Amino acid sequence: MPKIVDADDRRELVADAVFAVILQQGLAQASLRNVAAQAGLALGSVRHYFDNQAELMEFAFRVNSERIHLRALDALEILEQHVLPRDPAAVVDKCARVLEELLPLDDLRRSEAVVHMEFMLAARTDNNLQNAARDDYRATGAVVGRVVLALLGSGLMAGSPEPVDEAERLIAVLDGLGLRLVLQPAWATPKQGRTTLRRHLESLLAP
Repeated sequence: MPKIVDADDRRELVADAVFAVILQQGLAQASLRNVAAQAGLALGSVRHYFDNQAELMEFAFRVNSERIHLRALDALEILEQHVLPRDPAAVVDKCARVLEELLPLDDLRRSEAVVHMEFMLAARTDNNLQNAARDDYRATGAVVGRVVLALLGSGLMAGSPEPVDEAERLIAVLDGLGLRLVLQPAWATPKQGRTTLRRHLESLLAP
């Protein structure tokens, strides 16, 4: 009997090959031919699942974004299942654990962050990637917004914060940390990234 190939699994295999090429050579080298070679497939096999380069790149971008955000959503679900304690240190730690899934704090997340940055930069001028980029922004905003709402629900935040403003500030902190952790690893270490994130969250709470 002929071997049955799961189309979704094969498409994800090709996406993983895209990520490997990007990590080794950059997004500009992620041609169908190079990706096929990386995946150990014939070029025709890749074309069977993707009509063209643009379709493959958008799919790979969405897979990258989904993997990052699904981990954060899993952590967020755990956070939202329980009433946050009145202990500020515990609140900061629980919220930080969600947001850390969006930061390159280990080899897997660093690799994903490198790929993500390449796609986001390309989306600035590539119309085929712009919808995926907008969806990625929304996904990050949804995660961060729910963390801010959890902080508000704890009753520990200082003053009368505007949730949207606080979410935007927190996204800016995450973006800055992510960029430094990827581009300046000699100065920005994972330990430093965790500490900076927690200090920002602590600054949102009443003394």
